[in-house]
Amino acid sequence: MRYLNCLAIIVLISCIGKPNETELGYFSNFQFSLDTVIIDSNPEIIFLKYQLFGSDKSNDDRYLLNFNMNDHTVEKINLDELRQEEKLPFEKEGPNGTGPFIGRINAINENQIMLNGMNQSALFSLDGKRLRKFNFENFSLGGHPMEGGEELKSSGVFDPESNRIYGLIFRHMDKSYVLGILHLDAYEISKVELKTFVRMADFTFNYNVSGSILIKSPEGEIEKHGSKVILSNQVTSSLMWYDTELDSLFIKSYKNKLTANEKVKDYKLDHNAKESFEAEYMRFHSEINFLPPFWDQKNQIFYRFSFEENEDKTKVYLTAYDMELNQIGESRVPQLIKKPAKHFAKDGNIWIYENTNDEMGFVRLKMENIN
Repeated sequence: MRYLNCLAIIVLISCIGKPNETELGYFSNFQFSLDTVIIDSNPEIIFLKYQLFGSDKSNDDRYLLNFNMNDHTVEKINLDELRQEEKLPFEKEGPNGTGPFIGRINAINENQIMLNGMNQSALFSLDGKRLRKFNFENFSLGGHPMEGGEELKSSGVFDPESNRIYGLIFRHMDKSYVLGILHLDAYEISKVELKTFVRMADFTFNYNVSGSILIKSPEGEIEKHGSKVILSNQVTSSLMWYDTELDSLFIKSYKNKLTANEKVKDYKLDHNAKESFEAEYMRFHSEINFLPPFWDQKNQIFYRFSFEENEDKTKVYLTAYDMELNQIGESRVPQLIKKPAKHFAKDGNIWIYENTNDEMGFVRLKMENIN
């Protein structure tokens, strides 16, 4: 196993602008509006079962690639023309087999995608040829997950330039996370402690039902932009990123003006009754929740949604960051009244998935400059 000497830099960022609920800093000259678009399935039914969990936007912003688990194809959605352009077939078995289960997918370039399954990932060309396969069992993880060991989550990111996979490793024994760096040339693994993930175990809920335990835990995410592998989670506004060129880990904490910086309440975590389990988990969501940051190519900034979810009302907020992840603005988005589903930026707008009568739709959040 390799151990990396990582440089941790902590920077406190203060917001700019006057503290009101609707516009701060970067957003002070913008007015929000919404419209909705529907994708023409042309004429095939688009796979929507898991809220676009197995989808990714192409690097040129033109397409959404959506894995259809029913017929084992990749649906190529033309976002400019708002239509399904074609279905790309893949094989389950054989030398070009994907395996029976596909979780998340990652668009690597205009011709290649990474398909992530159980304990493995594979690089494919869009014509269905398997180019490389990576079995996570070949790396030295600490014990079997069912025995309290370690598990590499299936949302890792592949970096062709460094020939590595970066992923979140979950340690079942203490419910902690570390960054796993898989060196594909030598089948070695490095593990890096994640300061911003330390409190994840404080918000992991357990429901004991008929001898089995149902677990709900906060979401942690990993995304790559340029040389930054960005790590975020639902519990805190703080961000970490691993710089693939410097082989160093960085952290930034923020002083939000519109929301809390992190979750702070104490919760009852272990439950034997369904009612108390669901009520406490709902209370968990009423406190601030942070979604992963995402990149706006046109405006050259990152955005990040956060939300407070109650039975009668949900408040949604949007935060902006520059290329170095310095916070440059916050705003409440009153037009959004529920937690944003799958979303991404395209042409300066934010596209949020919306199932519209079993059709693929998107609510587009537009920001018009009012100066």
